[in-house]
Amino acid sequence: MSHWVWSDCRGDVEVRFTGRGPAGERDEILARVEPEAPPVAWAKQIHSAHVLPAHPGHCGEGDALFGDVQNLALSVVTADCVPILLAGPNGLAAVHAGWRGLVGGVIPAALEKLGEVDAAWIGPTIGPCCYEVGEEVAERFPEETVIPGPKPHLDLVAAARLQLKGVEDIRTVGICTRCAADELFSYRREGKGVGRNVAFIWRR
Repeated sequence: MSHWVWSDCRGDVEVRFTGRGPAGERDEILARVEPEAPPVAWAKQIHSAHVLPAHPGHCGEGDALFGDVQNLALSVVTADCVPILLAGPNGLAAVHAGWRGLVGGVIPAALEKLGEVDAAWIGPTIGPCCYEVGEEVAERFPEETVIPGPKPHLDLVAAARLQLKGVEDIRTVGICTRCAADELFSYRREGKGVGRNVAFIWRR
């Protein structure tokens, strides 16, 4: 069984979003989808706005990595939250943003570390079709990102795009993790113990 993969590149920057496939650590997954895979940087994600400098292996507790190291893949894992990958002349960043991270400002924190950002990729996340939230969560988001109803639904991609101020090239995968049962993992669909979708970005 192979992994679901969405690939893109921009200049010397490579992007991979991976989903269902054989279990393994992040470096094993990247090696399966990329024959000449670079080393992988990762963090213990805690739904924060903490941005960590990237180096090979475990980088600490936080929800974004940044760095300007060639041939080092920055990675984040998600199972409904938003993976955001950023590229600019001063480096790269990989961001994990659930609703808490979006409210807490993890995207602006990563943008501040990088300075100028030329491009952003927003990977698979739970869509507004499926992301029902309580009023206490909905009221913390801009009105244009909330779909009203008996129970409000939240558009995480729209919320992320609003925070990517000044980034002209924003590329969106546009797949709902909860709907795409054959391709992607979803906590809302599968519950505790669900696998993780992995996002990678590196500079060749």
